[in-house]
Amino acid sequence: MKKKFRVIISAFAISFVIMAGLSIYSLKQFGALRDYSNQVDHTNRVITQLYRLESLLKELDIKERGYMLTHDSTYILEMLAASRHIQPILDNVKVLTRDNEVQKKTFVLLKSTIALRLSDIKDNLKYVDTTKNPGVSPYYFQGRERKLESINFIAEMLKREDKMLREKFQGKRYYQQIASNTLIYLLIVFGLVTQALFLLMVKELKIRLSAQDELQTKLADLSRSHAELEQIAFAASHDLQEPLRKIRIFSNRLLLLKDSNNPEMKDTVDRISASAERMQELIDDMVNLTSLIKEEGEKEEVDLNGTVKNVLLELDERIKNQKAVIHREVLPELYGYPRQFHILFKSLLDNSLKFTRDEVIPVIAIRADKTTGEELTHIHKDLAQKSFYRITISDNGIGFDNKFISKMFKIFQRLHTQQSEFEGKGIGLAICQRIMVNHEGYIIANGHPDVGATFKLFFPAS
Repeated sequence: MKKKFRVIISAFAISFVIMAGLSIYSLKQFGALRDYSNQVDHTNRVITQLYRLESLLKELDIKERGYMLTHDSTYILEMLAASRHIQPILDNVKVLTRDNEVQKKTFVLLKSTIALRLSDIKDNLKYVDTTKNPGVSPYYFQGRERKLESINFIAEMLKREDKMLREKFQGKRYYQQIASNTLIYLLIVFGLVTQALFLLMVKELKIRLSAQDELQTKLADLSRSHAELEQIAFAASHDLQEPLRKIRIFSNRLLLLKDSNNPEMKDTVDRISASAERMQELIDDMVNLTSLIKEEGEKEEVDLNGTVKNVLLELDERIKNQKAVIHREVLPELYGYPRQFHILFKSLLDNSLKFTRDEVIPVIAIRADKTTGEELTHIHKDLAQKSFYRITISDNGIGFDNKFISKMFKIFQRLHTQQSEFEGKGIGLAICQRIMVNHEGYIIANGHPDVGATFKLFFPAS
């Protein structure tokens, strides 16, 4: 499953790199196309302005000759109107050609020639109005030469602009084709990659659905097994306890018989009774462990301070008899099952009171803080990034060797023999483990022989 997941991730990464590369290349081509388009538009504006300027110069020539022939002042007004449009056009051409050194030099000559041409028109009109000579003034011929010179300059500039326009237009068409092809390739690659990934995901989805069906089947089997386990627990709590009660009753009756003063008989009966009692306690613990597997309704907010307080009240007699010292910090409020929290803390505190050293006053400390899951990386490395409420229960009892930690939380596994002075049925820590699982938490232990033991409970902080 992990391998398939890596394949899908790799496929997505490769497709992303391909798409990103094609996209960047497309952006560059579109950028070049935009630049060439702007250059074509720029050249077209220069050409348009030059043609307008040429048209105005020709119009001035026509109006000048019209006035010379008719002396109609209307021609003068039209020449003034035309000459007023010349300067804005020259300003536009100057701005548009400022990046072209050759055109700038030609424009300077053009501008000075046009200025002289306008001056010749004024001198010619003045000559026409003031002299009685019917001949043509010398200013007219001089102005005609400057007009032709201006038009030649305009033609030179137009020729250059036309050449640049053809080059830029070819570049524009070239990049238009490249941009179009790149877009087509991009769409084709995108379609193929998307289709491949879609088919891969559909295949994976089918596998997941098949696995889910198998999981549902296994869950149904697990549900049946759980129901059977509950039936076994019910039998243990009812059917098996009934013979035990009778064994204890009849063993007690034996003590009341006339030979009850026989020490050997009394010891035998006591052993029978003690074994029956121990068997009954084991059955009770198995019932408790079984009951923890099934749901207990909705979780609720639980004040652990109240829970621990109630547990200490239950253990108050033992605490006083052993003169135990309990140090308790303020505990957090957690969402969970109140009954299970009670069982959890009672089991751990009961262990601390049970496994004590001779002639050493038991000291038990209960602390709480908020931390990360750095201590849980041996379970899963991702837990180091999560936040937990950590509750630590430590004591100064007999402790244990850490090499037995894996054995401690298994059912009916005891670190001490049946003949040991320490009581225990080997199921208490298994119950604690089950409770932590029910609350999506973790329990770890650490011990030192003849120094003490420490149990740490990690509850998710979210």
